Amino acid sequence: MNSFKNFLLEEIAAGSVNKVSVLIQKYINKKLKIKSFKLPGIERWEGQGKGFGIRLFLVDGRSLRFNWSSAGINAFNLSSLDIWFNEKEHYRAFFDKEVSLVKVLPLVAEWLQKGVIPGKFRTKADGIDLNESADENMKMLNAILNIISTPGFTKNKVWKVWKGTGVKVFEEIEEMYPDLLYKSGRKYIWDGTAKDIKKILASANTIFDNAGMVRGNIKKVSGKEKIKPSDQIAEFEANMERLSFEDQLHDLENLVKMTVSGASNALFVAGKGGIGKTYTVEKMLHSMGMSDGRGYFKNTGSASAAGVYALLFKYNDSIIFFDDSDDALKDQQARNIFKAATDTKKVRKLVWNKMGKNIVDPDEEDMTPEEMLEKGLLPRHFEFTGRIIFISNLSINKLDPDGAIRTRAFLIEIDPTTVEIYDFMEKIVDKIDLEEGLNLSHDNRVKVVGLLRSGKSKQSANLRKLSRGLNMMAGAEAAGVSIPDAQLKRMIEFYA
Repeated sequence: MNSFKNFLLEEIAAGSVNKVSVLIQKYINKKLKIKSFKLPGIERWEGQGKGFGIRLFLVDGRSLRFNWSSAGINAFNLSSLDIWFNEKEHYRAFFDKEVSLVKVLPLVAEWLQKGVIPGKFRTKADGIDLNESADENMKMLNAILNIISTPGFTKNKVWKVWKGTGVKVFEEIEEMYPDLLYKSGRKYIWDGTAKDIKKILASANTIFDNAGMVRGNIKKVSGKEKIKPSDQIAEFEANMERLSFEDQLHDLENLVKMTVSGASNALFVAGKGGIGKTYTVEKMLHSMGMSDGRGYFKNTGSASAAGVYALLFKYNDSIIFFDDSDDALKDQQARNIFKAATDTKKVRKLVWNKMGKNIVDPDEEDMTPEEMLEKGLLPRHFEFTGRIIFISNLSINKLDPDGAIRTRAFLIEIDPTTVEIYDFMEKIVDKIDLEEGLNLSHDNRVKVVGLLRSGKSKQSANLRKLSRGLNMMAGAEAAGVSIPDAQLKRMIEFYA
């Protein structure tokens, strides 16, 4: 914890948001003994105020967001904090002035552990350890006054009871009222009266302010807020320290877990094809005991607006996994259906406004959803409680040009460098399935990666090219054909 505090105090700059987020997660995970995950990027929000935030989700469904007044985020200018205990219980802590994360984190841990009592509060004092709990300040001040008004006490006695915060408060009393305390060796002597005690208590706010204990007020938040795209955010994120490919995939794994657990109604994954997006998502779904048709339904290929609506009705309380379905996002009606389906409400109403022979009014028909599906009918409206995972080969700006998706769903872009893709290939090369009946040794699999890495193919590095290259080499071996490296390299470049 001390190394974390030192990092915050000495090393944080505006471009180090990722590092700050990781260390905040470590603190929350250790203090609450629960896992938390950072939502990639930063949010621009509006609703009973506005600002820019970094959001964390706990695996139990709670979430919190650290807010700044501008996109110039660093560890020392936090302006407010949001905590969501569930969909309806949302609290925001406002600070009288910008405050550092060091002061706020102990309060966050306490609120998450014990719950929130709306009203006024104070942060901890400056220069204290992060593992201290936030105690009632006036109770602490009274206790310190009881200690110092007894004959012959030491500062260590204050430390033992109230730790760093107590010592800070004591030092402020000592500085503000030098005539009431004097030192004799290691011990202090009180030279005041009961009237002086009252005078000190009356100046409590000044003492706390001087000790660096920022005032705040926490309130229950009502009403919906808006999450907006921002040029400031785009500029800020462009200057942020870039996440490695492995970190991006790790974030994607966590976002899949969070979506399945209900932390979001949807997850959209952007990025060029053949870089492991589908592989990673399916790996995580399988690790949670699901498979296509059991736990989720995978739709591969294009889908019309009507097809999307029918699919959402059929699997209205399940996970629907869209892969290679970018055409669906080009249709405005289909986009509107996705917007309605990915709204943040637990239950979302989907409506089909076009006329059609197979469209029926559910209020007039006495049929179950199963009976409708058997007869090829669709309701004009229905309630949707399912979740959507959508993998796209589009860039994040083309996937979400108007910012509507990022206000409703998790959104992540996977953008590895060429070198990172080849490094990733080497790590997973033994897990790539070959065509039935074909086999290839580990050494030859790695050899194919090396040929791809050193080649001059016009195609960008991708896992599909690796799969074709592996099958080419395995097929040559199965046919008993010995192909020189130079020829194999050329064949992979041209035909894989």
